[in-house]
Amino acid sequence: MLHKCANPSCSTQFRRLREGKLFQVETEYFPQALARESTPRKVRASRHVEHYWLCDECCRYLTLAFDRERGMTTVPLQAVVLKKGAGSQAESHGSIGQAQPVTA
Repeated sequence: MLHKCANPSCSTQFRRLREGKLFQVETEYFPQALARESTPRKVRASRHVEHYWLCDECCRYLTLAFDRERGMTTVPLQAVVLKKGAGSQAESHGSIGQAQPVTA
């Protein structure tokens, strides 16, 4: 359940869908114990849909990005624009991906 802005520095409470920007992210989780086994087995990842919300103020200068090591993080919008303009080399390696906002 959404309860506050996804920006850790912001304490704005979630009240209405029309305020701010809602993000829907599909993630896959692989069981840790099966990943360490020496015998190869088919491991089925479980998929989860997670929702994040940035308040009106924060979505003016931030967006969300997923990092495999750190999870969901806030990223300045200017950094996203610069990365896309530079050929998106970081995205081609698959380590960081921009979360997509939900559109009505």
